[in-house]
Amino acid sequence: MDELTRRALLRRILQASASLAIMPAALAAAPAAESCVDASSDSLRASLHYSSPSANPSETCKACGFFSADSGKPACGNCQIMSGPVDAGAHCDSWAPKS
Repeated sequence: MDELTRRALLRRILQASASLAIMPAALAAAPAAESCVDASSDSLRASLHYSSPSANPSETCKACGFFSADSGKPACGNCQIMSGPVDAGAHCDSWAPKS
């Protein structure tokens, strides 16, 4: 029978601890890669009460005059106010109907 030495046990504990420490960062990065939102604009989004999805389905970013669609990501687009990517189904206080 193969006995587990103290050194081997400590190595396994350290490996398990390292994987548990890295896992939350890896899980957080996965949705961020798929998201339309740029994390550097969080303060601007908060000041404009940006919410995704929109509480009012008729007032989404897709129906806003400041929005332009992104052909690479159909659920995303660019906003002139936010100076970057936004979710097409989101809403903010600067929403204005397309003219």
